[in-house]
Amino acid sequence: MLWTTIADRPVRAVIPPLAPCALALLLAGIPARAEESQDRLERRLLDTVTVTATKTARDPFAVAESVSIVDRERIESTQADSLADLLADLPNVDVAGGPRAIGQRVVIRGLSDSRILFAIDGARQNYNRAHESRIFLDPELFKRVDVLRGPASALWGSGALGGVVSLTTVDAADWLAPGQTFGARFRGGYQDVDAQRQFSAALYGQVDDRFDYLLNLSYRTADDLHLGDGSRLENSAFDSLAGLAKLTWTPAPFHTFSGSVQTFDRDGEVPSNAQTAGSAADLVDRTTRQRNATLRYQYDHPDDPYLRPTVVLYHNRTDSDETRLVDGRRDETDFTTTGLDARNSMSFGRTGQFSQVLTYGVEYYRDEARARRDGAPRDSFPDGETTVFGFYAQDEIFIGDRWTITPGLRWDRYENQSATGVIADQTASELSKKLGLGFQVTSWFSLHAAYTEAFRAPNLTELFVSGTHFTCGPGCANRFVPNPDLKPEKAHNKEISARFRRDDLFVSGDQGRFRLTGFRNDVDDFIDSVVIFSPRPVPGNPGPGGVTTNQNVRDAELTGFEVEFTYDAPRWYAGVSYARTRGDNANTGEPLSAIPADAWLLQTGVRFPATQMTVGWRTQVVEAQDRIPVGGETTSGYTVHDLNLSWVPQGAFEGLRIDAGIDNLSDVDYRPHLSALKAPGRNIRAALSYSF
Repeated sequence: MLWTTIADRPVRAVIPPLAPCALALLLAGIPARAEESQDRLERRLLDTVTVTATKTARDPFAVAESVSIVDRERIESTQADSLADLLADLPNVDVAGGPRAIGQRVVIRGLSDSRILFAIDGARQNYNRAHESRIFLDPELFKRVDVLRGPASALWGSGALGGVVSLTTVDAADWLAPGQTFGARFRGGYQDVDAQRQFSAALYGQVDDRFDYLLNLSYRTADDLHLGDGSRLENSAFDSLAGLAKLTWTPAPFHTFSGSVQTFDRDGEVPSNAQTAGSAADLVDRTTRQRNATLRYQYDHPDDPYLRPTVVLYHNRTDSDETRLVDGRRDETDFTTTGLDARNSMSFGRTGQFSQVLTYGVEYYRDEARARRDGAPRDSFPDGETTVFGFYAQDEIFIGDRWTITPGLRWDRYENQSATGVIADQTASELSKKLGLGFQVTSWFSLHAAYTEAFRAPNLTELFVSGTHFTCGPGCANRFVPNPDLKPEKAHNKEISARFRRDDLFVSGDQGRFRLTGFRNDVDDFIDSVVIFSPRPVPGNPGPGGVTTNQNVRDAELTGFEVEFTYDAPRWYAGVSYARTRGDNANTGEPLSAIPADAWLLQTGVRFPATQMTVGWRTQVVEAQDRIPVGGETTSGYTVHDLNLSWVPQGAFEGLRIDAGIDNLSDVDYRPHLSALKAPGRNIRAALSYSF
């Protein structure tokens, strides 16, 4: 069994227990070649540690928070082409907004939108515009996704009320074989539900053991989607081009500099609200451009336990330009984030029964928003700036071989400034805390508890929005009124979990994993848009139509649990999970409207070592959702089956990989609860890649 050292503590480097379906798909991938080198095996195993929960390399099964990992094998074997595909197998993680990727929103334990924090290679992604996705990506460029469920502002700052979705791009080292200095990879794929064609090409290499480089391009083109009822989702066709350029330099042992530029361009005609079917009156020709540039420095000397710094400098820009087809009206939206995250970890060796790892750091970022309508300022997406400075510290304390205590604290100061001076600038500060506790009962059973806090500062649109919301006839308009007294949302989460993992459970080489997690998240001062319609003039609107303003209107109680179990044997695997979330307005007792339905996820698969082939089956059983507020719309339950196959031929065909699958095998007609649109129908996928 392979062992490694993480923060001066020996850790057996086995595949950690992920959410069962994520792990099942990972296990469903092609088994390692018999001749796979020890170096490659070691790199593959170490890739399963996470830094999302603690900002130090940790086994996700050992941290108090709930973390799941989606790895490259799962991304390839399922031929993921959207955010929904990436996160489809994680309990209590849902994607709302419908099948158009440009309008999809992540929901974690009942919280979504700007209440989820996104990061790419450690760089925050703060873009937020109504009815649009928070992040634009092509899964082809990524090697893993870490998802932390629950509040996380003690390390991540504003925005992480529901959790964190952290994506990591591929490196040249991920594809270079030991001793290889140059390589190339080509991939082509097709899915029939929207006649989507995908083509990608990558070049990568290494020079003098000091430089490695990677260039990866991916192009997709698709027609309108076919839905489960046999109809087409009009105006869902698109063209996209994504790219990644990355360079890593090791000027001296243990010193690493890396720089990357990631791009994403997408064009298509969609409704102005891409989450709805829309109409000809609101159809727009939209072009979305996203650019991410990141620089990173890391020093990691095994004999220097007190100096292990990581510094990340980044600049992100998202542009959305759209022209309304009915009258040619043009809207331009530009949003940039520039930031710095610098931290250091200090490892203190064992003194008696105690050892610890102290991590501390600072973060600074600045968001800038600019919007125009036909060249003039657009009040509904106001020009403004947000500046945030935060300091955080965390201490991981290990007591003997059984106890782990992890306190953390972060202080943030933020300032929101309006370019138009519609209301006074807002300056405030917040303190976020966390406390994690772990107890290793036996070598195979552990108990964990965590208390975590988070806050979300009001964003620029919520604070400074003004102008007309909607018209209601000649001389009648509902107008936005800014609210200078808007307070940040705050979350207080308590969760406990019991975890079991054991190797060689029944036969040599098998693995058993079980995790049961219960949580309660109390969120105060929810920010909602309040529409007040009036046929007569009201304060803030000298004419009829009323006003719309953002207010802290309610508190919320979110409770639930996740049950996850996987079993993997050399020739087969199986996994099952169940997720449940309940959300209530704490002021009225009424159910919240954006809570996903209870869901089961079951998987099983068989491996054929002689042919290097794996066949997997996935079933999702979603219950009806009738626990909704007055006036809401219920949704029926549904069951969807998926089939996938992966094959990595050897010998003369070494380097070739074939993935195939059928989504929604029985062509079920259904609508997810968090979507106004129906889901796609049966979808046959296939992809072929070749590397040399």
